[in-house]
Amino acid sequence: MDVRRYIEVFSREAEEHLQCLRDGLLRLEKDGFAAPLVHEILRSAHTIKGSAGLLDMGKVVQVAHRMEDILKEVEEETRPLDSELIDILLMGADTLEALVAEAVAGEADQLDIAAVMEALREGRLGARPTPVATPGKAEKQERGDMVRASVARLDQIGNLVGELVIQRRFLEERTRQTIQLHKRQENFLRYLRKTENLKTAKGIADDLRSLSIEMDRDLLNLTYLSRELQQGTMELRMLPLGTITGELVRMVRDLARELGKEATLEVVGEEVELDRSMLETAKPMLLHLLRNSVDHGIETPEDRRKAGKPAAGKIQLTARYERGFVQLLLRDDGRGIDPNAVRRVAAERRVMTAAEAEMLTDREAVYLILRPGFTTREFITDVSGRGIGMDVVKDSIDRVKGNLTIESVPGRGTDMHLQLPLSLAVITGLVFECENQIYAIPLNYVAEVLRLSAADILLEGGREVVRAAGTTLPLFSLAEVFGQSAAAVRRMTALALHFQGRQAAFLVSRSLGVQELVVRGLGSQLKRVEFVSGATILGDGSPALILSVADLFGEGALGAGSRRKAQAAPSVGKSGRILVVDDSITTRTMERNILEARGYQVTVAVSGPDALDKLAASAYDLIVSDVEMPGMTGFELTREVRRNERTRAIPVIIVTSLAADEDRRQGMEVGAQAYIIKGGFDQGVLLETVETLIG
Repeated sequence: MDVRRYIEVFSREAEEHLQCLRDGLLRLEKDGFAAPLVHEILRSAHTIKGSAGLLDMGKVVQVAHRMEDILKEVEEETRPLDSELIDILLMGADTLEALVAEAVAGEADQLDIAAVMEALREGRLGARPTPVATPGKAEKQERGDMVRASVARLDQIGNLVGELVIQRRFLEERTRQTIQLHKRQENFLRYLRKTENLKTAKGIADDLRSLSIEMDRDLLNLTYLSRELQQGTMELRMLPLGTITGELVRMVRDLARELGKEATLEVVGEEVELDRSMLETAKPMLLHLLRNSVDHGIETPEDRRKAGKPAAGKIQLTARYERGFVQLLLRDDGRGIDPNAVRRVAAERRVMTAAEAEMLTDREAVYLILRPGFTTREFITDVSGRGIGMDVVKDSIDRVKGNLTIESVPGRGTDMHLQLPLSLAVITGLVFECENQIYAIPLNYVAEVLRLSAADILLEGGREVVRAAGTTLPLFSLAEVFGQSAAAVRRMTALALHFQGRQAAFLVSRSLGVQELVVRGLGSQLKRVEFVSGATILGDGSPALILSVADLFGEGALGAGSRRKAQAAPSVGKSGRILVVDDSITTRTMERNILEARGYQVTVAVSGPDALDKLAASAYDLIVSDVEMPGMTGFELTREVRRNERTRAIPVIIVTSLAADEDRRQGMEVGAQAYIIKGGFDQGVLLETVETLIG
């Protein structure tokens, strides 16, 4: 039997059962033993085992069979279900996923499952096995291009298509009748002078009037059908938030344990649906936000008890529909964001001057965490501190025309509120004209359309402002933002916009009303065009550019400074001289090449004493050091660097294969600013860390 044709079917089935396994295990850990739930995940393991046996997938059968045995003992209450056993079963589920991915890719029997099987047999982890492989890029892409749909939805779409075909035939018939009437009219015009033809002329006019009414009715029906078909097609792409929340819950659990903390994620509104592409965009955003909540927000159990809080931190993700958008609220009860600390770090990292930072309100200061490279973490690890997490969130939000608002109370917690459109394909937008060009802007950013005269524009602090809804807004000319000259008019139209807690008004020529817009991409050649996020075709067939509100608010509005000026401003970074210390010629050569390719000046040292000699002879801006070296370890080298008055301020990055928490703590204690694990070394992590520390 050729089993290849059935592998793909099995992978879909296994995906559902693995999700059931993971979600069930996490619920058991959170809520305690529940016989029905144990039986449900036991059946999932049993089904995977049986299907894999038919396809002669021996390793899958071995792992699933052992997991089934363990779950049977748990169900019969002859074996306690503790956190370690759940860790082992989750590791088994990860291994099954990797084995299935191998089979789909045609690379079966490549994965070594000996360590996993030993953990399943012994009931304890011991030395944690090497992380299992994940599905390859091709497999992920293949799965990403597919969605599941219920039979009922497919039937509905099929019926609508049938109705659309019938309606098209009606219009074809009306077109044929119109052509015939035109021929009758042409023939009649030849005999128009004859009085007896007056009756014929009246008949043609009546027929044309009736045909016009019928065509209007057919067009209305076609409009209704096309809207239903569009809605039905969009619903085929919709997936519930619960599709990704299982992985989020697992990530919070594992990361909290890795950091020596206690934290749980509660999800409310898993049934809320988003477009598949929107869900794929939302997932990395939520992962970054949750990692931030666990690492930066949630305190250690000891600190939480001192603050009068429960030892376990609580993170809640709530989803709901509101005004045509999906509202996601991520709330934690951690330490919150200290605006004073944010101001201090912003000045230290030269994001802005100390004077500029002090002028910010507490609400404005909090949003500095969205700046590229910004982090309040003094010790950088592979979990956080490189200043890229929130920057990724901001870029993703801007790309999907969503919005992010932050509210935080120091000592009590933080709320991250994301507003996302249901779909990237269709948006509701305000269409307007600016200096003879037509533009559109997503309606969720528009607070009000203002009609102004010259008397409505005031001067405050040397800049133009207007009053709207009881608030004073800075006023900008959109044409001038685009580098154009604006025509002088007596009556003016301004769009009051809001973005991430900020507001401003932009002068335009006139508003053309609200429309439903089908969003078209600009293509790879134009993806970096400033101020523009997409394009659309209006109802009259004319094109319009969809503006990027994030770019508008980055172009000098609300004191944020001009992007063009910022790009033209000279760099204030350090000189970029780096000392790489490692006894391995392969490692130091690789690190040297990576750093020199980015433009840094690199010197290498083969040992700790060699590094100290080079530090005595020259000045450096950064040190990258291994730990395990003959004569002097990297920890000892860092301690010596901190003792010397001349080198005390030089940042040190530890790059090592030592991954234990005690090693990380020692790196922090001796004065290193960052700690990077060599296992699965990623040159991007090294470069991001270097840029965070010295620019």
